[in-house]
Amino acid sequence: MKVRVFTADSMQNAIAQAKSALGRDAIILHTRKFRKGGLWGFFSKEEVEVTAAVDTSIATIPPQKAEPCVEEVAVQSELASMRSLLEKVISKIPQGSEHSSVLDLLMNNDIDIQIAEQIINDLPMDYTNFDVESPELKQLLITQIQTCFKSVEGIKIPEQGRKIAAFFGPTGVGKTTTIAKLAAKFAIQEGYQIALITADTYRISAVEQLKTYSDIMGIPIHVVYAADELKAVLDSNQDKQLILIDTAGRSPHNDEQLDELTKLLHIDDAIEKYLVLSATTKYKDALDIVKKFSICMPHKVIFTKIDETRNIGTIVNLLYQFPISLSYVTNGQNVPDDIELVDINRLTPLILRDL
Repeated sequence: MKVRVFTADSMQNAIAQAKSALGRDAIILHTRKFRKGGLWGFFSKEEVEVTAAVDTSIATIPPQKAEPCVEEVAVQSELASMRSLLEKVISKIPQGSEHSSVLDLLMNNDIDIQIAEQIINDLPMDYTNFDVESPELKQLLITQIQTCFKSVEGIKIPEQGRKIAAFFGPTGVGKTTTIAKLAAKFAIQEGYQIALITADTYRISAVEQLKTYSDIMGIPIHVVYAADELKAVLDSNQDKQLILIDTAGRSPHNDEQLDELTKLLHIDDAIEKYLVLSATTKYKDALDIVKKFSICMPHKVIFTKIDETRNIGTIVNLLYQFPISLSYVTNGQNVPDDIELVDINRLTPLILRDL
């Protein structure tokens, strides 16, 4: 078996090189994208690598004998068995331009190459009948992507008792504005008795921002500096139906801050924990954030700023990696309008909005 690696500026050109060099019987074993050249990571060019193979062993069997000997028959049988095994291994990887075109489409929408391959492998085989820009193919992809959305759940206030919800995440993702939107939704639009608590004492502006909203809405706000203070404030607000807790943005690489946050969030087992992420965050960074903040054991995730990015494939990448429930998404700064519970049928088409 002859195996070669081809590189080009696009998947189509790399596959064309493979077919030209190895013939029409060439089998694509692996594809990947990488960046080459540049200076210190800047101005590099994206290239594509294709690993292909062709079975040349049968051609070495002497053809002059009219009747193959027993040894030749055994060799041919063994080669046929090896080829059959190889075809079974890669049978779920569609070959040719259809596969590479769909792979390019998903990757252009910020979906990680390994996850894109998984999505394609799980598609029904008749997807190759559709053009890459066809509505039929887009619907097949959307349907497959929706399988990674395990569950969607917002804040549910019980008929008896109360709900305590805490929001945490890295700096700059919009936690405070998100809490203000939720406070307006539940207090003004739905008429619940709520209270706000902020533990974001690192930024004076955050406290002032939330206090401004609380004054406008007539909602009490409490500032706490430590876990024991949070416990006391929760005890003093037993009459509230909903308590929303704001926390300071934390660096995912600061273990001391994460330990401090964990102690705060675990002061009461009833606290429902929401990890807040920005849809503008690059996938690798978002993956690192989720891994680091997993120490806080989040129940649900909120994605902000989906209006500030063209592609939101990061959401798909994360949900394929972690079985966490989706909650709300925000798409602007307006309080309380620019927030809504995730609607899978509305969100997934945005992931492929370039199609």
